[in-house]
Amino acid sequence: MTKRIYFDHNSTSPARPEVIEAVGYAMTVIGNPSAPHAHGRAARGLISDAREALAVKLGLCAQDIIFTGSGTEGNNTAVMSAVSGGCKRLLISSLDHPASQSAAERSGATIDFIPALKSGLMDMNWLETELKNWNEADGRPFVSMPAANSETGVIQDYERAIEMTKDAGGLILIDAVQTLGKIDFMCLPDYLSVSAHKIGGPQGVGALYVSSDAPFTAYLTGGGQEQRRRAGTMNVAGIYGFGAAVKEAHSLSDINKIRDYIEVILADMEPGLTIFGKDVTRLPNTSFFALPDTSSMTLMMALDLEGISVSRGMACSSGKTGASKALTAMNCQDQAPEGAIRLSLGYNSTLEEAEIFLNSWAKIRNIDRTKLKVAS
Repeated sequence: MTKRIYFDHNSTSPARPEVIEAVGYAMTVIGNPSAPHAHGRAARGLISDAREALAVKLGLCAQDIIFTGSGTEGNNTAVMSAVSGGCKRLLISSLDHPASQSAAERSGATIDFIPALKSGLMDMNWLETELKNWNEADGRPFVSMPAANSETGVIQDYERAIEMTKDAGGLILIDAVQTLGKIDFMCLPDYLSVSAHKIGGPQGVGALYVSSDAPFTAYLTGGGQEQRRRAGTMNVAGIYGFGAAVKEAHSLSDINKIRDYIEVILADMEPGLTIFGKDVTRLPNTSFFALPDTSSMTLMMALDLEGISVSRGMACSSGKTGASKALTAMNCQDQAPEGAIRLSLGYNSTLEEAEIFLNSWAKIRNIDRTKLKVAS
């Protein structure tokens, strides 16, 4: 059977060989990491190793990192902590992951969504105005935003947002799930969430950084794990696998050459093609595009039959009908009335796979690549 091609790394990235080996080894370490005996200390050592690796990668203090079950849990914890800490009005990016948006909606606080521009960037002028005119009756400002949007791959001006929020005396959550391991990324917000499976680590493991001076309320209570910040027996194997993935996850900056090549050939094949976010800085592995007269669901299914896995957007909504959340926020629905396709490459993507994808696309669309203007 011909090997399938996987271009859906923004949904989940295949486990790296080093991660599989690390998880297998950790499964042989039998101690509960909360136990004081030698077996417990051995298990706890694996967790400490992973925590240090993540802290180094993010340029943050290891003691401020809490391991969680997912990026979703991290975002929920951060929002709940901010509201419990006195934030009564939340500024949530319209480009944010549903985890942050839903957590805000359930918090009971007043919510305003930060608008997006057609470029795919957040409207920073809107945010600046809101922060400068903040009503003290709303408590401390709280801002939530992704470092990069999971659909378009557009990298947001998170450094400016952090500076503006701190100048206003507020708190900010950066969802860095899509940026970790894809670009060189360091910043110092109040809260920052990441996830293992986006970088070739195990599914079901994430982490939340909480600044030492940010309010915090435990989302899960019970035992004293994670310095009483996250109860429950810790997932030693998953966390150690996360650490292994972090050590292997380097910038995907070279992958943009493959992504750009695909986009050039696609644009030559499809004159009506729209590539969203192409005029601003994007993650090097992500391309989100649409044809105005062709169903994205039909295209995705046809590619699947050709042995190529792509998506129609973020994994939590790609199986649903309706417009992309990002394109709706960008007011670009008219450019993708039949939906859009997302290609997200990863650490193991190759130029050969790109050629196979392009040939399959040409086959599906009945296009003769020998007649294209751009040489392959």
